[in-house]
Amino acid sequence: MTGDPGGFLDIDVEAAERWLLAFGLSVARPTAMLTVTPAFTRVEFTAFLRGAVASALALPMVPVIAFGLQRQGWSALGLVVLTGKEALIGFILGLLLGAPFWALNIAGDLLDAQRGATQGRINDPAGFGDVSITGTLLVMAALALFVVTGGLDTLTDLLYRSWAIWKPLESFPQLDARTPDLLLSFLDRITRQGLTLALPPITAMLLADAGLLIVARLASQLRIDDLALSLRNIVFMVFLPLYALFLIGFIRQDLGTLPSLMDLLRDAAPAGGAP
Repeated sequence: MTGDPGGFLDIDVEAAERWLLAFGLSVARPTAMLTVTPAFTRVEFTAFLRGAVASALALPMVPVIAFGLQRQGWSALGLVVLTGKEALIGFILGLLLGAPFWALNIAGDLLDAQRGATQGRINDPAGFGDVSITGTLLVMAALALFVVTGGLDTLTDLLYRSWAIWKPLESFPQLDARTPDLLLSFLDRITRQGLTLALPPITAMLLADAGLLIVARLASQLRIDDLALSLRNIVFMVFLPLYALFLIGFIRQDLGTLPSLMDLLRDAAPAGGAP
């Protein structure tokens, strides 16, 4: 205990240090999660705003971690290891939340390639290079649906469920033989979803190409090479409102599978013991 000469202000330096360390440890997981999640990167959230949101999400865990540090004690090396572990778990959670949006990016790239719009690419605000126009349109629409359909509640629930499974003051989750298969299946899931999302519009454009070939057989003076590109884009624009209904169903279904993915992660990487 230290105090001022008059005794008006007494500060427990050790308690203050413990609470500051608890806050720093608790904010590592949500910060890493929000840094990866497209909902907080594609809309040009600044690092300050992401940090504010991460701090608000972490506040309920600060007393828990502070009392745990008081009971167990701490060392500088142990805190560094725990912070790295928390950031890694947050990164994995961000990957889970970002999977639907990256699948839409893949679908947008495929659609732009099919309709001949690969030259029109724009910069990604998250700093991951350039992205397709259609992919950006689909992702921004999905972000709006994500917020409207309770995606932020799902994000919060996912974070707090992860704290219940992998506690902040425990060591790294125990990996087993299923962990590599889980990671590969996750990447396969993103690619498969991207192909599935792109299939309906691509099928419509291929049918339009087939119809143009039939017309060309009847009117050989037509130059289908010049008409094919315009026809694909017309079909795409006509098909886009119907595609939005399919997109809504996809977002809702994918958000509904997140709890089962958390259970799968818990089984594949059980919580560790004390550090």
